[in-house]
Amino acid sequence: MLSVELRPARPVAHALGGRLSLALVNSVLWRRSADPIERIGDYHALAGYLRDAGGLDDAALAALEAEATASPPAARTALERALTLREALFRLFSAVAAGTEPDGADVAALDRVFRAGLRQVRLSVGDGRGFRPAWTGLDVPAWEAAADAVAVLGTPDAPPLRQCPGETCGWLFVDESRNHSRQWCDSRMCGNRARARRHYQKQRAAG
Repeated sequence: MLSVELRPARPVAHALGGRLSLALVNSVLWRRSADPIERIGDYHALAGYLRDAGGLDDAALAALEAEATASPPAARTALERALTLREALFRLFSAVAAGTEPDGADVAALDRVFRAGLRQVRLSVGDGRGFRPAWTGLDVPAWEAAADAVAVLGTPDAPPLRQCPGETCGWLFVDESRNHSRQWCDSRMCGNRARARRHYQKQRAAG
């Protein structure tokens, strides 16, 4: 079984939020709409999504997919744990982005997964790099996301956490813009929608 190196913070594609834990949260599209889109339907989709986001490499993906194929019940259980964490992180990150107090239950949910992951960390010998912490198992995606979330929330000089104000969006991201002034997930998408809506309302009011 392949071991996956533990990295507390995993930067990922800017378009997915900038961090692995945020990419996991953003795997639900248009959360605030009447018809949100779920991008993770099974364990293979979970592992593939995180690989595409940049949170897992090809070797880790292959190992996780092989283990999931060999033990479907265990894969379904691991998927449920990862999605439960995802929803807790969405509420927790949303509260932090809004400057409000997170729900204690969501903090506790993150703490449980983070601690469970730490209990599974083992030291392995790196290729000429000495010892490195690593872990194995179907819960690696959840543990990686939890470790990343702790890094996002617990690093004093980390970029600020933002949430797209789009009516049907709710996308979360780290604001790494020069002046920390980023507002939208994508100014060409939610930003344009908001501008068009304001223009329409002004036109109606003027008419």
